[in-house]
Amino acid sequence: MEFVVLAAIVCVAAGLVIRRNRERARNAPLRSEIAARVCFEAVLDRVSRLGTGGFGGTQGRWFPLRGPKRLVVGTDAFMVSAPLALREYVFTGRESSIALNRFRPADRDWIVITGQAGGRQVQLAITQDNLPDAWHALAGTGAALMS
Repeated sequence: MEFVVLAAIVCVAAGLVIRRNRERARNAPLRSEIAARVCFEAVLDRVSRLGTGGFGGTQGRWFPLRGPKRLVVGTDAFMVSAPLALREYVFTGRESSIALNRFRPADRDWIVITGQAGGRQVQLAITQDNLPDAWHALAGTGAALMS
């Protein structure tokens, strides 16, 4: 029984590492472009990803990403990374939109990013102490401003 549990843990860990490596390889060209032209960089207080509710459903729920999170904005694209969560979301500005929202129970302002990342439609909510600077940097990439 212990062997089965250990084997399952190893398989899950290996799958996460493989997924992360594929994601990084797919994002490499855009990530390099962002790194070459960094306009804004910030550590994010919180980042949450909207889940679909499973099986392609639309009734989602916000899931927080764990560990340190970072926003890096280039001239035409930006990246939100959460290395401990083994996640990296890379967006082009012209194919993304941003909106300012206030979510409860935290009762804080958040920037909600909607766009294609890794071939999927993704919604992320980010917040930090200096949200106006992050907003202006994201808007500078060409992201559509939503209300």
